[in-house]
Amino acid sequence: MNIEFKNVGFSYSNRKEGVLKDINLKIKQGEFVLLVGESGCGKTTITRILNGLIPGFYDGKLEGCVSIDGRKISEYKSYELATMVGSVFQNPKTQFFNVDTDSEITFGLENAGVPQKEIHAVLNKVTEELGLETLRGRDIFKLSGGEKQKIAFASVYASGPDLYLMDEPSANLDTVGVEGLKECLEKIKGEGKTVVIAEHRLYYLTQLVDRIIYLKDGRIEGEMSGDEFKAMDVASLNQLGLRTNHFFKASGKEEKEFKKVISDETISLQNLSIDYGKRRILNNLNQDFHKGKVYCVTGRNGVGKTTLLRTMSGFIKASEGNIVQNGKALSLKELKKKTFMVMQDVNYQLFADSVMNECMLGTQMKSEDTAKKVLDEMGLLEFRNLHPNTLSGGQKQRLAIAVSLMMDKEILLFDEPTSGLDYNNMRLCANFLKRLADKGKLIIVVTHDEEFIDCCGDAPTIVLS
Repeated sequence: MNIEFKNVGFSYSNRKEGVLKDINLKIKQGEFVLLVGESGCGKTTITRILNGLIPGFYDGKLEGCVSIDGRKISEYKSYELATMVGSVFQNPKTQFFNVDTDSEITFGLENAGVPQKEIHAVLNKVTEELGLETLRGRDIFKLSGGEKQKIAFASVYASGPDLYLMDEPSANLDTVGVEGLKECLEKIKGEGKTVVIAEHRLYYLTQLVDRIIYLKDGRIEGEMSGDEFKAMDVASLNQLGLRTNHFFKASGKEEKEFKKVISDETISLQNLSIDYGKRRILNNLNQDFHKGKVYCVTGRNGVGKTTLLRTMSGFIKASEGNIVQNGKALSLKELKKKTFMVMQDVNYQLFADSVMNECMLGTQMKSEDTAKKVLDEMGLLEFRNLHPNTLSGGQKQRLAIAVSLMMDKEILLFDEPTSGLDYNNMRLCANFLKRLADKGKLIIVVTHDEEFIDCCGDAPTIVLS
């Protein structure tokens, strides 16, 4: 499969400025191409053109010509593209059609009329090769973000397309999950499949990529070979707004002694256990959190990190134990009053019709000037009149963080706040959280992002198991 972009430009119907400008690009059969650049530079838009979502689903003006094997993409029927192209989206829930994992993995095969016996054989093969035994027969809505990402990849992998398009496939995965994804990509590369991947977490791709395309403001600013990319030092990558190309482990924070006194400055988990249905997710947690600190919580996908945040924010009632402040167990109502949570999937909490109105929604005694300042600090002021749903994944993440800055809450909880963020915006996010902590806020962050932990956390990392 050979792909060619000739003088391609694209602008979404609700945005004046073009997202892509004069893109000229050739991708050969079996080539592994990595798209890099800051959030909003056009990486996702390129993948949407290749899978037919532009202009089939997303309205806008498409200029130039895009062809696969010498035939314009516009000439392909949707069912033809579906057999050739497999897409793993940045937000996996947007591509699910079923409520259970087995049906989701085999959906493409069933849609293509593959015999049931063959479908079962493929399901077992995919389950074994991707290590998904524990996710078989599960309710998709009860999976963690990382587990959903694995199922999304498995559903594409089962269909065996010639072209794999992936948009931030590692965003919600733990270290073990990323290693598993790398092994899968090695396999499909070995099979001669063509891979186009847009990604900010780069280290696991260093040994796989044939070519890197660097985008800036919708244009191709540069290209490099896999060997050139591998040889780049971290400082040079960071200067381009890119993350490290080698595995990075956050340096451990020293345990500091805090006075063991009952104080309004301390939130404590005391013998906290949380059940989900008949399953115990977290058992007998004991942990003190001190205001003015940034705490990072990590652990395997599905271990209960998000569940802990939901409990601390008052959305879930603990099965046993308490969350205590100043010697008093806090009720669900009190927790909701004291906390604000930025969810892993920020689409659940974006409600307004513009970025500015979203920033102002629910705030008390906050002026529009304050909102403009916050949006400017998060690099979003130029988008203030756009609808939040028109933003890129990383921009939505920054908007949710901006909203949290507008809230006058004691405790701020963040679930994977850097998924979809490039290096510069990851550092921006880390600096904001540290500034909030300096103002006396308690910051608790669930994350798999080791670079972010190293920049942000100023207390020992909490590992759930």
